[in-house]
Amino acid sequence: MGHAEQQAWIQQALVALAGQGRRPLIDFLQRQRWFGGKGKPITDMRIADAFDLSHGAGRRLLVMVSVEYRGGAKEQYVMPLTIRPRMGQDDAGVIAELTSDSANEWVCDATRDSETWIRLYEMVAQGRELVGQFGCLIGRAVSQGREELEKPVREAKVLSAEQSNTSVIFDRRAIVKLIRKLDAGIHPDSEVLEFLTTHTTCRDVPALLGTITYDNEVADETQPATVAVLQRFVPNVGDGWSYTVSHLGKLLDEGGKAGSDRGDTLSDTVAAMSGPLLAQFRRLGEITAGLHVALASRQEPEAFRPEPITLQDVDLWKAGMTKQLTDVCHDLRALQPEQQSAVGLMGDDVTGIETACRDRFGDLRLLAQGKAAKIRHHGDYHLGQVLKTTDSFVVIDFEGEPARPLEERRAKVCPLKDVGGMLRSFNYATHAVLKQRPEMSSTAVALMREWEAAVRASFFDGYSSVARPGEAAFLPATWEEALQIIRVYELDKALYELRYEMRNRPDWLSIPLQGIRSLVQSV
Repeated sequence: MGHAEQQAWIQQALVALAGQGRRPLIDFLQRQRWFGGKGKPITDMRIADAFDLSHGAGRRLLVMVSVEYRGGAKEQYVMPLTIRPRMGQDDAGVIAELTSDSANEWVCDATRDSETWIRLYEMVAQGRELVGQFGCLIGRAVSQGREELEKPVREAKVLSAEQSNTSVIFDRRAIVKLIRKLDAGIHPDSEVLEFLTTHTTCRDVPALLGTITYDNEVADETQPATVAVLQRFVPNVGDGWSYTVSHLGKLLDEGGKAGSDRGDTLSDTVAAMSGPLLAQFRRLGEITAGLHVALASRQEPEAFRPEPITLQDVDLWKAGMTKQLTDVCHDLRALQPEQQSAVGLMGDDVTGIETACRDRFGDLRLLAQGKAAKIRHHGDYHLGQVLKTTDSFVVIDFEGEPARPLEERRAKVCPLKDVGGMLRSFNYATHAVLKQRPEMSSTAVALMREWEAAVRASFFDGYSSVARPGEAAFLPATWEEALQIIRVYELDKALYELRYEMRNRPDWLSIPLQGIRSLVQSV
């Protein structure tokens, strides 16, 4: 295909996407799980840049879509596109009809097009650069990944579980994550993985193989945006959430009756049926502590250098927690009386929760009183962020909470925040299983509490066997102080969960609310 012909079909595709007031493009984006602007009034949407991924007879593009909302806020998203015939009226990938001499040619989503993903893989493997209309797309392989990337790809399989990004497995040996929402700056997922891969001996994470970045030479951004992260694929049997929930379902279905027949206590039942699982979660505690030790192990690069926690740090973290608390309490007070009653809120309960939470946040001062260091951390740690292998776990997804700005996600904190997040995930798993079985007895509820206590103890035993006060720079002076800090982070996470459930699953409000009550009452 000659240059003129190439430019002609690309221009035709862009014209088709801009047609009908961009309505087809807007409608398509709003149907995608990874689009974060649902419900926001869109004032403008346009193709900001386009890159030709064509190979052979196919016509494929990677485009950057700029979205502007009422009030002036802007976002940019990445979309792979292809030109192909429409496959019937129910073809969900169709976006806009191409104006050309050929009939039945459409601009379509290329998420399910394996050749598109192979082109992106080859960009990384070959260190290729593509020039677009306003910027360039840059593939880069890390030195440790070049030998792996030299192998040709036979199969590209798209995963369907993710929401904010799109991941594709290549021959069960490499996996690429297309980061749908573009943000200029260093992306923590590739940054942390590259540090762990090249500067430490930590092997409980996937090795980074390479990246694709977008450098817009026209825009004001001083740093490129990460478009894709390519990692080594880790064979697994699913994530930690599905592994845990599956086990808890069996524990409820079989454990209660078996234990009753034998005259076992709840503790006996958990030990008998969950013993191997508890050993696995002790291992996860060891892995988590090992990860934190690795992240605190180097003075260079500066982005990973441990730094003393100051009173200014504590004040900043408390301010963020307090703002979230204020917003959550405002939303709770705005609930209808019947909604408050349904989750057990009465009278001045919200004020009591608010006061107790503020008091708990004060425990963060312990971090500044000792010599604890702030370091990089996972940032969004829960059971869904670990993969279950045959005999262990692997930690994935270091991008942090996608809704937060990149610099906030890259900030150094006390890594016990990760511990608090995982402990909340254990609690959520028990409630999720009980919610699927509303007919369960009080004994079943007690069994879940017993299991949660056991798994928390196992996880913490594993963590404390690797990271110890006086040895790990990021820990407070004593375990008692560490537990107080962990409870603060659990509480902050539960408040985050509460706000999420109010917006998305109001019938799940009782889960984080119960967690908050328990945490503010614990000593």
